[in-house]
Amino acid sequence: MSPTRTANYIALPILLVATALGLYWVWGMLFVWWIVPTIMNGQAFLVFEINRDDDPVLYWAIVGLWAVLGLMMIAASLFPQYAHLLA
Repeated sequence: MSPTRTANYIALPILLVATALGLYWVWGMLFVWWIVPTIMNGQAFLVFEINRDDDPVLYWAIVGLWAVLGLMMIAASLFPQYAHLLA
C-alpha cells in the first residue's frame, strides 16, 4: 500500500473520533493542509474540479475559503470562550 493511501486510512478514523469529541482543530488542520496540494497542482475541488488557469477567481475563492474555515476551526478550539463569535 502506498504512503498516501496509508495516510488516508489513518486520517479517516482520526477525523471520525475528532468529530465525536468536538475537536474542531483537527478539521481546521485538514482544511489548511488541503491548501498545499491545491496550490501545487493548480486544481481545487468544490462540486467539480476547478482549474486555476480556467477560472482563477473561483479557484482563489475556494483556496481562501479553505484557509478561513481552517483558521476559524483552529481558533474556535484554541479560544472556546470566543467560538460563538466565529459562527
